[in-house]
Amino acid sequence: MTDETDQSISDAPGPQQRPPATRAMTFLRSPAVKFVLIGILTMLLLIPSIFVWVLVEERAHRANEVARDIASSWGGTQEINGPYLVIPFTETFVTGLGDKRKTEIVRRTAVLFPQRLGVTGDIAVEERKKSIYALPVYRGRLDLSGAFSTPPEGMFEPKHGGTIDVAADKAVLVLGIGDVRALKSEISLRLNGSRTIPFEPGLGPLAMSSDRDPYRAIRPSGINASVPVTSWRNGFSFDIPLQLNGSTAIYIAPAGQTTKVDLQSDWAHPGFTGAFLPETRTISDNGFEATWTIPYLARGIPKVLETRHVPLQDKLLGVKFVEPVNFYQTISRSLKYAVGFISLTFLAVFVLEMRSGWRFHWIQYGLVGLALIIFYVMLLAFAEHVGYGTAYMVAAGSATLLNAIYVGTSLKSRAAGLVMLAVLAGIFAVLFALMREQDYALLIGSVIAFVALAITMFVTQRIDWSGQNGTERRLASDPI
Repeated sequence: MTDETDQSISDAPGPQQRPPATRAMTFLRSPAVKFVLIGILTMLLLIPSIFVWVLVEERAHRANEVARDIASSWGGTQEINGPYLVIPFTETFVTGLGDKRKTEIVRRTAVLFPQRLGVTGDIAVEERKKSIYALPVYRGRLDLSGAFSTPPEGMFEPKHGGTIDVAADKAVLVLGIGDVRALKSEISLRLNGSRTIPFEPGLGPLAMSSDRDPYRAIRPSGINASVPVTSWRNGFSFDIPLQLNGSTAIYIAPAGQTTKVDLQSDWAHPGFTGAFLPETRTISDNGFEATWTIPYLARGIPKVLETRHVPLQDKLLGVKFVEPVNFYQTISRSLKYAVGFISLTFLAVFVLEMRSGWRFHWIQYGLVGLALIIFYVMLLAFAEHVGYGTAYMVAAGSATLLNAIYVGTSLKSRAAGLVMLAVLAGIFAVLFALMREQDYALLIGSVIAFVALAITMFVTQRIDWSGQNGTERRLASDPI
């Protein structure tokens, strides 16, 4: 009887001898396993974030369609290219020998640039809305003035040793315009300060080949006016007043051998673009003023060209009437930080769980992550109605309060809720700064990631990742 009792006592598990089932359960409930599960959950949350990104792109595409519709009705992106003096001529020459001799006639076009060109403009910008979408449109008053010098010698040189016939009475002054339908008055060419010549539709012997902007209403075209022979042979001054509508941007070609452009507008968010940036500019809440000066050598094109296309289509200077925040692009970029954003939040919850003594189930982690995904949807929905800044405050505030209250009540700790409130407020503030400071986004993001990792390392130093110590203490205290 005594031997059986001794044998049963020796077979009973002691503090150092746990059943395999107990060891497996301890391992599955350890902080290390939960940490890995949280990482897997973070990756899984990328799936709904991709769906949100698709939604953002879809809404952005819809906004672009509405913008193009507004531009087609009001006026598209305007390009003022010219004026150029265009003179057609022909060269007649003989090719072949003997019976194969034949006479050929080649039509050629000479394009003369103004000796000087001055462009002054006053651009009044407003927003036109259709449904919930808006597009910056403008009314522009421009004045083009300058002078053409006497055509240089050798302007009409034979290429094939033939004879040149200049169509002197066919000379025209050509001015390229992005959207001629948006012209708001009749346009006339004033020669030498006195004679007035009306413009006709079309580019005469030239053609456009540019298609630079998605908000263009139609393919660019232009206008032309006949220039008397005596005027172009001796040189002349010109003045061309323009009144036209447009949207999104305005571009001007430095057509003169020396070009000066002065633009002013009531739009406070200009985006200067093109081949040349302004020499001077002043931007305030009431608008902007900008001046460009492009000398002959900087333009890099000779005084005379032989071409069938309008020159300088790739050397335009201009201003984009930028919206203060393109929130579709901003939200799309912010989704690239979703993994880090969710990871930081989960790290904070994990640390609070380890220090509180209450368990936070992985499904609860998933709910917290889904609340962060819903933040992006709310941001998109509200931004389309009340603007990006207000929408960010509403969406971020809602997600912060919801998650802080949920974590605090789940961990039975008001302090945990307050800590979560502070952490999420900091995360949303950093995300907002990252979206505003594109140039420093990588620097800010890397510093934040390093600081978050350092804090996590030191706060979790005393965590029993395997969960062994707690189990051993419990088993040691249990009676045999």
